[in-house]
This record gives sequence, C-alpha cells and structure tokens, in this order.
Amino acid sequence: MQITELLENIRTLARECGTMILDRSSLMEVDEKGTDSNLVTNMDVRVQGHIAKRALSLLPGSRIVGEEGAHDEKDRERTDGDPGSAYTWVIDPIDGTSNYVRDIGCSVVSIGLFKDGAPYAGVVYNPYKDEMFSGAVGHGAFLNGKKIGVSSRDFAHGHLCSAMSLYKKEYAPPCFRIIEKVYAESDDLRRTGSAAYELCMLAAGRVELYFEIRLSPWDAAAAYPIITEAGGFIECLHQDGFPVDRPFPLIAANTRESFAHLKEIVLSEIPVMPYDERI
Repeated sequence: MQITELLENIRTLARECGTMILDRSSLMEVDEKGTDSNLVTNMDVRVQGHIAKRALSLLPGSRIVGEEGAHDEKDRERTDGDPGSAYTWVIDPIDGTSNYVRDIGCSVVSIGLFKDGAPYAGVVYNPYKDEMFSGAVGHGAFLNGKKIGVSSRDFAHGHLCSAMSLYKKEYAPPCFRIIEKVYAESDDLRRTGSAAYELCMLAAGRVELYFEIRLSPWDAAAAYPIITEAGGFIECLHQDGFPVDRPFPLIAANTRESFAHLKEIVLSEIPVMPYDERI
C-alpha cells in the first residue's frame, strides 16, 4: 500500500474514533492507573481496540503498542503483534483523558506508525475542532489537507508548551526551574493537557517551544513526523532514537537556533537521564 493511501485510511480511522469520543453517552467507567491523576475510561479501551483491529487489517503482521495495553489474553494475542515486524503502530486512543472525563473539549486521537524502528507517519485528530493533522517522512505535514509549517518566530517571541510530570510528581522541581528559565527569555507559555495536540500546534506555527520531562511513546509518536515534516526539530533526550518501550524527556522547537537554546536550558537541569523505567 502506498503511503498516501495508507495515510488516508489512517485519517478515516481517526475520524471514526473522533465520532466515538464525542458520543459521551457511551462514557460509563472511569478508573485510575496507579495515581489519582492517571485516568482510563471504557472509551479509551474501546477506541484502542477499534484502532488495533483496523490497523492490523491495513498492515497485516504489524505490531501494536498502545497506552491501554492488552486487557485479556485474547486482546493481547490480537494487539501485541509480531515484535520483529518492520511496522509498529504506537497508539494513544484519547490523549487528554483527564480533559475528556471533565468534558473540557481538548482531547485527541493519536495514531503513529514506525517503520524499521523510526517514526514514519502520524495522524492526530482533534474531534472538538475537527482538526486533522497528518504527516509522513518525505511527504510533508498537513492540517485538514493544507500544508503546514512551523513559525519563524525567534526564542524571545516564542510560546512554550510544557507540563510538570503529572504522573510522577517527584520529577516536578526541575520542570518548574526549566519553565521559569524559558519563560524569562520567551513570550509566554501554554498548557492544554494533551501532549500530542501541543506538538501539532508547534508544527502548525501556533507555538514555538516544547518540553516535558517524562512522556510515554504514544504521547509523541504520531506528532514526531508531523513536526519534522513541518520543518521543526524534535528529540527524545538521553535516548538513542525514539524508544517505544520506555518514557523519556522530550524537547521540540520551530527553528534550529531555538532548539539549541532550549536544549541547553533543559540539559542544565537534567544533564543525565533522570529515571530508568520501562513500560
């Protein structure tokens, strides 16, 4: 299947999931995953199952890594796939679950595709604004079919998106120090509660800087190729490439100069990997 056809199929799938998410009559169960802030709903599980089934039909034999994991042996057999496959789907069925539970209206479907271990294509859909971000290596980045690119604003005029390690609050202190340093030199900061959406806002030229001390692969997998194809810069710090089996610090920026300066600030506070975790 050609990448253009595959992307169109993924966009259709993301739109289907968006319709499911907007139907709040189906939201019945909300549980915690380890902390009071880390939530999962029956809709997260339902949407991930829908994506997994369709993704495996698009690329038979591919592997799937999803935020909600496998919930029983039958589901595990269907979703884990072949770890030796050239293709791996990295899925966040609802990025911004806390927003979703509170009906804030800022959550997205995030579907990333890796090829030979590297980010290859991604689709991020915000059903509340009907915004479909998509991109693939060598094929550009788009919002609702129109090509997008990062802004040309310098660091001093940039907006930062960041967060304070909600699920692991012991990592919050360096986050506050980094945010304070960047805020002192930039224009302003934003926080929407959805990493994938904020990264796509950077790709679309709405914000210029991004940092989080601890993201999971599904938080950034889909947005990664969208940012690079939009002309931006993005890196999983202290990692060799983009791992799909562990969390990591992540930075991104619109220009090479802003990226270098942001990285300098971040590394001044977290010069080495601050944790050793697998997912």
